[in-house]
Amino acid sequence: GLAGRARGVWRLGLAALARRPSAAVLQISGLGLGILALLLLAVVRVDLLKSWQETLPEGAPNHFLINIQPQDVEPLGQFLREGGLGESAIYPMIRGRLVRINDREIVPSDYENPQAEQLASREFNLSQGADLQSDNRIVAGAWWPGADAPPEFSVEEGIAETLGIALGDEIAFLVSGREVSAPVTSFREVQWDSFNVNFFVISSPALLGSEPATYITSFYLPDDRETLMAELVKRFPSVTLLDVDALLTQVRQVVDRGVMAVEYVFLFTLAAGILVMYAGIQASLEERRLEHGILRTLGTARRALLTSLAVEFTAAGILAGALASIFAELTGWLLAEQLFGLTFSFNPALWLIGVFGSGALIGVAGTLATYPLLIHPPLQTLRQAG
Repeated sequence: GLAGRARGVWRLGLAALARRPSAAVLQISGLGLGILALLLLAVVRVDLLKSWQETLPEGAPNHFLINIQPQDVEPLGQFLREGGLGESAIYPMIRGRLVRINDREIVPSDYENPQAEQLASREFNLSQGADLQSDNRIVAGAWWPGADAPPEFSVEEGIAETLGIALGDEIAFLVSGREVSAPVTSFREVQWDSFNVNFFVISSPALLGSEPATYITSFYLPDDRETLMAELVKRFPSVTLLDVDALLTQVRQVVDRGVMAVEYVFLFTLAAGILVMYAGIQASLEERRLEHGILRTLGTARRALLTSLAVEFTAAGILAGALASIFAELTGWLLAEQLFGLTFSFNPALWLIGVFGSGALIGVAGTLATYPLLIHPPLQTLRQAG
């Protein structure tokens, strides 16, 4: 193996690691788990957040306006245009509770899926319109031909699957104290990460066009236009402003605090791994004392033995760090590509921290733990071992 092909102190150090395979596997596994946890929290978490931020289109909306009253729709749209904030679409929003799918009344407790039960028990934010939004794509059925279309519903594909809604089903909502119903004629795929205004359920204008509604819009506000918000709030006091950047910053701060607390827990896990290594060293102390006594009697210099110890424990640390880095990279890839639909990029810093950081840490800790074996003269060491 590698120990057989190595020379000098490298051979001594790697051979010492190979002579105690059970202890080496236990130590490397324990240390690797602690390092893996730290890499996932400290590096992979940051990579995932960076990947998500990079998927956001340039100029993605960072402010929402809700509770816009009907009489404010036109003046507000003009204000946004005059402020250089673009032509922001303003959408009606109608509150409604799902009460029926075909002839089946909706009873939240009938759903086994907790998410479906929660959806069935709350009110939806419905909307209506003649045109399909640019970040929506029809995946089944067809969008209505225009404003004169008969009453129809379009449902987001994920919520349709969760609630058991099929294409052609007639669904009914309780809106403003009365029931409104229509067939589902299309399913939509929605790009929720576009930060544009989107809805789970949309109707043709013929169905909900006459219902009382408040309005909602989103827009991108550059940093140099922040002063416009004070004027907006002054002119439209009933409108509620949501600053997405501020909300995300607060959420990130809360998450970072939680992660910091968990990182301390995993630092203790890493410390426990080092203690396992130290316990393994103590268990092999007599064997090591005899080996070192014989080697020193045969003329091996103290410095060479010290270097071989550093090689042995640094190699163990590198192996633990390499295993941790591989699994951290794999976990990050699985989370990004399979769960969040993000593009995960290779991070050299993860390997530098995982492999070389672990090698240096374990190398120093192990060498210090075994250094007392080299202090005494060879004859005294052999007597102690005997």
